[in-house]
Amino acid sequence: MVAAAATVVGVPLFIYYSNDSSDSGRSQAKSGEVQASAAAAETERQPKLKVSRVAAYIENGIDGAEPDKEKGPHGPRVDVTFENRAPGPSLITKATLRLREAGQLPGCHVTGGELAVSMNYDFPMPYELPKTPYEKSKDISFLVEDNKVDRLTLTMGPETVGWGPAWYGVVDIVFEHDGTKTAVGPIALVDAGGDGEFYPKGDTWIIENINDPACLDKNAAVADRLAKIPNVTVSKELKSLRDKLTAMGH
Repeated sequence: MVAAAATVVGVPLFIYYSNDSSDSGRSQAKSGEVQASAAAAETERQPKLKVSRVAAYIENGIDGAEPDKEKGPHGPRVDVTFENRAPGPSLITKATLRLREAGQLPGCHVTGGELAVSMNYDFPMPYELPKTPYEKSKDISFLVEDNKVDRLTLTMGPETVGWGPAWYGVVDIVFEHDGTKTAVGPIALVDAGGDGEFYPKGDTWIIENINDPACLDKNAAVADRLAKIPNVTVSKELKSLRDKLTAMGH
């Protein structure tokens, strides 16, 4: 088309279009470079890790230690699945647990004295639940290969467990990796405690010898409030406690 136009209108027009075509080529090349640079910048801005699933439940054992089977489950566990679609592996180097709130869930019956057994947890907290907000960090080394998904778990609880009421907490976890941070939460969970008449078992709770029904109403109100926190992940045991208390009329 340019050659035909040059035949009709002469050289100056051909030269004009020739220069325009050259400028256009440079402009397109520059535009392509800008777009490529913008795409690269956008890719760089994208998080290398994506949290694809969060769950919470009570699990036996901690850091490879053998649990005391007579005592039952120890410590609520947060289970996080990461997805890495970035070109290259992503290394998580630190996890910080932030406890928004915590409290106890009494068994609503007369109990004896306390008998405690020491137990180390990934994120140990004082036996007497700390004032909130409470924060604790731990250096870790967890590598998620590119184009892979992988899971890690964090277990938390008091440094000493044994005879005592179950406790609940609302936590956020911040993972540091590749010069950035990824937050997970809020997560609402409960611990089994050491009460032999008020504890989770399988998909339900054992609740026995109640002498204070109003106390169960308070526990039900706590479970209901926690479950209604916006965007919350509710642990398996907290959900089953809420269902159990509802079924009991509380």
